Amino acid sequence: MKLKPNLTGRCSVSSRAQQPDTQADLDLRDCLQAQPPTSFNMVAGAGSGKTTSLIKGLASILAIHGERLRLRRQRVACITYTEIAAGEIWADVGNNPLIHVSTIHSFLWSIARGFQRDIAAWVANRIEERIGELQQAAAGFGPRVQQKTRDKNAHDIVRYQQQSEAITTVGSFTYGTGSDYAKGILGHDDIINMSSQLMIRRPLFRTLVAQQFPFVFVDESQDTFPVIVEALMAVQKQEQARFCLGFFGDPMQRIYPTGIGTIPKPDDWRAIPKPENFRSPSAVLALANAIRRGGDDLVQVGGRKQKDGEEEVPVIGTARLFVLPADDHRDERVAQVRTWIAHANRDELWQSDANNDPVKMLVVVHRMAAKRLGFGDLYAALNDRAPEAFKNGFLDATAWPLRPLISFFLPIAEAVRNGRDFDAMRLLRTHSPLLAKDNLKGVNVAQRLNELREVSNQLAELMGPQSQATIRDVLALSKQHRLFAFDPRLAAYLEDMEADAADEDRPEDEEGEKEEDTSNEINAMAAFLACPANQLRPYQAYVNEESPFSTQQGVKGAEFDRVLVVLDDDEGTHFQFSYEKFLGLKELSNRDKKNLKEGVETGVERTRRLFYVCCTRARQDLVVVLFVPDPTAAIAHIRGLGLFPEADILAQNALV
Repeated sequence: MKLKPNLTGRCSVSSRAQQPDTQADLDLRDCLQAQPPTSFNMVAGAGSGKTTSLIKGLASILAIHGERLRLRRQRVACITYTEIAAGEIWADVGNNPLIHVSTIHSFLWSIARGFQRDIAAWVANRIEERIGELQQAAAGFGPRVQQKTRDKNAHDIVRYQQQSEAITTVGSFTYGTGSDYAKGILGHDDIINMSSQLMIRRPLFRTLVAQQFPFVFVDESQDTFPVIVEALMAVQKQEQARFCLGFFGDPMQRIYPTGIGTIPKPDDWRAIPKPENFRSPSAVLALANAIRRGGDDLVQVGGRKQKDGEEEVPVIGTARLFVLPADDHRDERVAQVRTWIAHANRDELWQSDANNDPVKMLVVVHRMAAKRLGFGDLYAALNDRAPEAFKNGFLDATAWPLRPLISFFLPIAEAVRNGRDFDAMRLLRTHSPLLAKDNLKGVNVAQRLNELREVSNQLAELMGPQSQATIRDVLALSKQHRLFAFDPRLAAYLEDMEADAADEDRPEDEEGEKEEDTSNEINAMAAFLACPANQLRPYQAYVNEESPFSTQQGVKGAEFDRVLVVLDDDEGTHFQFSYEKFLGLKELSNRDKKNLKEGVETGVERTRRLFYVCCTRARQDLVVVLFVPDPTAAIAHIRGLGLFPEADILAQNALV
């Protein structure tokens, strides 16, 4: 039976849902029509139209079950990894009251927020856990532990003890970007941990989820926290007669180390492969399958096609590898590569255009991008000898030191400078405690608004492109005037405590992993607060894809006609990725060999996935530039790997 889905119940269906069906779409519809519906896991490679299948699935649910959902006041939940991804899905489904689209955090909070007594108990227990962890760490401090590390540990213990007393007076808990238990605010990590525990441990909570959302789709399932997968599967196992759970993702595109990767498949679930690729030209598709070989058994088919009269013909495209010396002339050599490609492809758009570069350059949080775009100090502060959480959070501006600067300080400074008074006031109403209802009682509101306007003007000056102010200056001004409610972790670094970054020698393991302790955080924060505030804007442009550069981790789902991927282990700071190890140019470490023997993931597999994501962004032409110490030896080895045709593996002499 051919269904005619309607995502809005009244309006026309989205263009995605009207696309021709693939076999995966038909299999998905079978799952949703079954009685009861069958839970499933769809594995869809890059360029396969995964989101199209998801939208078609939502349309099918409404066509088959929409009336019943409406009568029972139930909804379909579609949860995804980021606000951007949620927004893209919303654009397709419209503002439909039967569909709930949100991030994982928002979805969990929408269910958990009514359980205030359970939340209070969880917070109290979490605080005691943290005190215990800190006390245990203090008891194990050896003579080499620095005094500033001891001081911070003692400071944190006192802070949590104060929070333990303060939460007894909290009337209700809310969800914010960073946790502040004393004020009743739970952060992102709290929502994940608390809601998952409630779902896993409480049968009543599982029943409530199924009653509200009899269908739950999880987008980008490979990057979903394992505990979330466990929690949702616990609901499905208990409520399988009235709860259908579906995962959409691709283990080969897992980028974040916190993601589950492969979703476990219970016997009564349906596995739905989607091998089609509608994005990649033939040359890139061949490379993608070669990269994927050895990672899993999905072989992608099809490739991008275009009309030639009445006939659809494959787009051939190009995929070339340049192996160049890792020296001080990297920028110059990349420019030479672009000139060579422009001539070889007869495509002048490969020539650099500073204002609107048509070539997307993908880098692994690369110093090349940071230096060129003007946020080198910020990059170094949160990457060089910084905790892994800072390095990973730097990729998408989610590291807790960055969040308030990107979500509030930078936007309000730009709103003030551009005369957007309405936007500035909206930000103040959202973030400033001075405009909270309880803080306006008995206050001359007009006078307070004038004071806020004055401080906002000062803030805009401090964050201006020509300003010499540091991030510490910006935060100190805000703290002085109570402009923003800081995360306690950040507030602690603004107090009068020792926070200077000492240039100490630290032991590294054989993979370059720094000792991850409190000293790393203290040193990184000192460097971060000393960074020029005017580096935040180019950094934000980098993260928001407003520059020619992108992080290799940040482009999953995106596509570009011309893609240039830069591989350079020397300039990276993420020990978990190594292109030289992946390509067999560098010997595996003892840890790698141990992990292989024990079946634990290695940096080789992480790098394989990252490389696959990068190369499959290209719709027409792909260039990979590999910087290595010995290009001649590297080329001889790479020719035997079967990744690129020999004629498309080029050296420096081709550029002369």
